[in-house]
Amino acid sequence: MKEAEFSAFLDGFNRLAKLDLDLGEAADPEAAMARLAGYAAHIEVGPEVQHSLPHQIALLTLVNITARFALGGVTVSDLGDSPLLAPWTGAKLSAAVEALGGIIGPSKADRPTAIIGSADDGRFDRGFQLTFAGWCGGIVPSGSSRLAEAHAIAPAAVLAGALGAAEIFAMLRGEAGAGHRARGVSIWRPDGEQDWLSPASDGPALTALPDHLWVLGLGHLGQAFLWALAMCPYGDRSRVKLVLQDVDHITQSTASTSILTRPGAQGRKTRNVACTLEALGFATTLVERPFDDLFQRRPDDPAILICGVDNALARHQLEGPGFPLIVEAGIGRTATDFQAIRLHTFPAQRKASDLWKPRPARAAANLEGSVGYRRLRERGVDACGLTRLAETAVGAPFVGTVAGVLMLGQVLRQLHGEAMDAVIDLDLRALDARRAVPSTVKVERNPGFQPLQGSGG
Repeated sequence: MKEAEFSAFLDGFNRLAKLDLDLGEAADPEAAMARLAGYAAHIEVGPEVQHSLPHQIALLTLVNITARFALGGVTVSDLGDSPLLAPWTGAKLSAAVEALGGIIGPSKADRPTAIIGSADDGRFDRGFQLTFAGWCGGIVPSGSSRLAEAHAIAPAAVLAGALGAAEIFAMLRGEAGAGHRARGVSIWRPDGEQDWLSPASDGPALTALPDHLWVLGLGHLGQAFLWALAMCPYGDRSRVKLVLQDVDHITQSTASTSILTRPGAQGRKTRNVACTLEALGFATTLVERPFDDLFQRRPDDPAILICGVDNALARHQLEGPGFPLIVEAGIGRTATDFQAIRLHTFPAQRKASDLWKPRPARAAANLEGSVGYRRLRERGVDACGLTRLAETAVGAPFVGTVAGVLMLGQVLRQLHGEAMDAVIDLDLRALDARRAVPSTVKVERNPGFQPLQGSGG
């Protein structure tokens, strides 16, 4: 394989196909992609989706994410003539589902099935239920008690959709217990000390939304955050000003993890994301230069920086430009930790520059243990190319979406009088072991917000 051919392959390689390559479960990249092509799922919806905004948000989120790895097709039960209530483009719900990669049609035998609303769950041997209420979202086994679902903040519905996609992936891979367990998180109380299904985990009625944000990094995490933000019930989107900063271009693999990027998109990430957000009514400003030590915040810039970059140097100097509030998240990169999330907020007890000190280069990856890497070597890929592949992250869009929801949740908590968490640690493989450390640093700065009428459900 020539260098140009290998670069094209790497740019287009689905980041979840790399999981099988790294685990040695695929003999070559083609076999890894073929496994994704064999993945298929079904979503069964109840009558609530015709008139409930949270149910529609959960559905669109689930379709958007699942279609990026279940390449064999994501079918959705008949939606009739339901109008689109969710803040996305189009007039009909079915058209929005299809634009995001779903296929309206009946379930096929033995597909993992996610159920939204009061559908007939007894027909599905491999089914589970999405559920949400207030600030909480997740999944429960088919036939189990659900949350009320009548009122939920938009990020809770997004969270349920993301965790539903994670469960479908686990079922497709044959993980023990997948499809038969309750898994969820409270955005208000992500510490896990209270059961997410308990009313004690819920927060107050939503009364305000942020309207001036700086988003650094428009890949996996940045786009997930913006999807969750875009689903929120803004009264006047033209007043919401978003500064978008990135220097990267879209590659064919971007769509496998970044949920505002459609397959086939091209160009700079900033412009592609801005186009999507402006079609939804938001105002955007683009910054296409590095976030380096020369960068400084101006007085009229947003007070809140949302950081989703996979760059230790940028994280090291996060507090340098002078943003009063910073929410940062990172996710794992390898086949063993890609479902791990760690979130930080600043100011906090520790400085960003202390958390991310310059470190020596990582040791060279071990390329001998995987049959897929050996096969590529036999096909003429040199050590440099194999190292590039080994250092490419395994990525799952459901992981980034959970992280994006938690980042937005920290901003919403600040707007509703609750201190942010200094650190949140969780792994989607073991959600019950999540932990959160409250920040002890008081922040008096008004971050800029738009008040809502009513609860914002």
